[in-house]
Parts: sequence; C-alpha cells; structure tokens
Amino acid sequence: MRLFILFFLLPYFVSSLELNLLCTNNLRENQNVDVKDLFVNINTDTNLIELGGLSFQAESLKLSKTNISWLAEEIPLYSDSAGSVNGIIGRFSGNLELDFIKYKNGHASTLSFNCKKFKFKDRRF
Repeated sequence: MRLFILFFLLPYFVSSLELNLLCTNNLRENQNVDVKDLFVNINTDTNLIELGGLSFQAESLKLSKTNISWLAEEIPLYSDSAGSVNGIIGRFSGNLELDFIKYKNGHASTLSFNCKKFKFKDRRF
C-alpha cells in the first residue's frame, strides 16, 4: 500500500518547483536604477510569483529545461493604473529579465538581474 501511495504522489512532487532566489542588479546598463537586490520566490504549484514586496498570481507560467517564464496581467503596479509583468529567467545563466508595462500610458520598463539560490549565510553583513 505504501508503495502505491509513493508512486501515486511521486509525479506531483517531481513536477513541482519552488525557487527562492537572490537577484542582484550589477549590470552596466542598469546603473541608474535604484533596485540593486531583489528576492524572487517562484512557486510552480500555485503560479505565485514574489518580486521583493510585489506578490501576484501569474496567468501563465512556463517551465522548460532551460528557462522559467511567466506573464501576469491586471496587477496593481501603480497607484493610478494597473499593469502587466512578464519575466524570464535562465536556469543555467541565472539571468532574470523583468518587463513592466503601465496600462494607462503604455510606458514599459525593463530590469535585468543576475540570480542565484538564496542562502542566508551568503549575506555580506
């Protein structure tokens, strides 16, 4: 019986993924951006994405062998307008690209980060 339960639940545990990442913005083209460090949490079971203090449910979350990508729309990004967020992270490179679009005026902004798995012992101070 235990063996049956193990084989029944194994695909659920193998296909789910929860990532806790620490992403740093140290790319040259982003030197004028105030966001330098960002905690990113991705839960593939619930499609829940947390970018720092911004938490939202992604409408689509695609998990491949090389990338994780998502799209979320109607997110209250701004006080006067909703917006959309899409992102892609390379599973080997650790590069994260985030695109934010404000619906009211169509303004788009992109942020680039280098990410690694978060370990509390890696903090600098």
